[in-house]
Amino acid sequence: MYNNSRDPPNQILLLILNSLPSSFPLNNQFLHEKFNQYGDINKILIFERGKTTKAFVEFHELKSAIQARRQLNGSNIQGGKMIIHFSRLKNLNLEIVDNSRGTDYTQASSNSQNSDSILNSRTDENIQLDLTNHISQTQSPRANSSPIRNEQINRLLESDDEDDLTIWKQAIPQNISEFHPEIQKLLQQRQSRLLRIINFDSKITGKMIYNVFSKFGNLEEILYQKSLSRAFIKYQTVNQAIIAKEYLNNIQFFDSQIRIYFEPLQSLQPTSFQDEYMIYYHDTQQFNTSPLSSNLLITCVQDPSEISEQIQMFAKAKEIKLGVNSIHLTMYSNADALKIIAVFSDYEFQNEKMNIILKQ
Repeated sequence: MYNNSRDPPNQILLLILNSLPSSFPLNNQFLHEKFNQYGDINKILIFERGKTTKAFVEFHELKSAIQARRQLNGSNIQGGKMIIHFSRLKNLNLEIVDNSRGTDYTQASSNSQNSDSILNSRTDENIQLDLTNHISQTQSPRANSSPIRNEQINRLLESDDEDDLTIWKQAIPQNISEFHPEIQKLLQQRQSRLLRIINFDSKITGKMIYNVFSKFGNLEEILYQKSLSRAFIKYQTVNQAIIAKEYLNNIQFFDSQIRIYFEPLQSLQPTSFQDEYMIYYHDTQQFNTSPLSSNLLITCVQDPSEISEQIQMFAKAKEIKLGVNSIHLTMYSNADALKIIAVFSDYEFQNEKMNIILKQ
């Protein structure tokens, strides 16, 4: 399933459900059962508008939100279609706004109330989305519940373009310099075919970066600044960069968690003798991308038994199946799979280069 999103991964998901039958009473319990299989849920907020129903689902962990979106985006719900975006909200604070329904599972009592009773008790209440929690922690509750604030929230709920952060920024003029530097970087991002990746482990080489990022698109250039633990990667197309960013952002790559940002398109130039700079050429822009997976198929293997032993020196496999000239691996995690891809892609053994394929 194609998992392109307009925004960087976030633990809050924005659900847009189209053409739900009027006979189907969508509620928080249904969404909780649907999404809770991917991880603990903090909060759910549902609001309806005509034939389109929208909801926010906030997970406790980012990885749960990413996995849920990958599995459920575009799925069929009672004959309707559910589209899932990463929300731009940084916090989902349920307070009071008319005609909305929300459940805070972090506050729910496990032995006195179930999610249905909580839902029914809040149906006639108001719900407030605190969009400015990272700007000021001292803003008074009275200010957040003002008519101006409620109007801004209603504009969000009635928006056609689903751009929650844009609506917020238009409604509340802010000097971007007031934000934390990390938040400034996120707000300034525009989709681009150039990515900046930071926080690489010291063991990483330029070839390892190529092995991993080339699984998601045709690379044109890599500039790896090892001394700064960062790299710039230029893809052939914006879509290829988007896919790579979604699958690899915040993932554990050896002993570090890498972060990925879109960068304005620019020429790449090494600035020191330690920098690794590589250029690649491709005859076509077509690229068949496979989702990131813990299942790997390694082909062109001359001695599967020996190679499988070498592989387990880098990461322990959950299951290994040896073929005549192939190895089918099931790793314990996607992070372990990335280690194998990084080290063994194009690995030459007995005059034969091995090939690694992501399998579902």
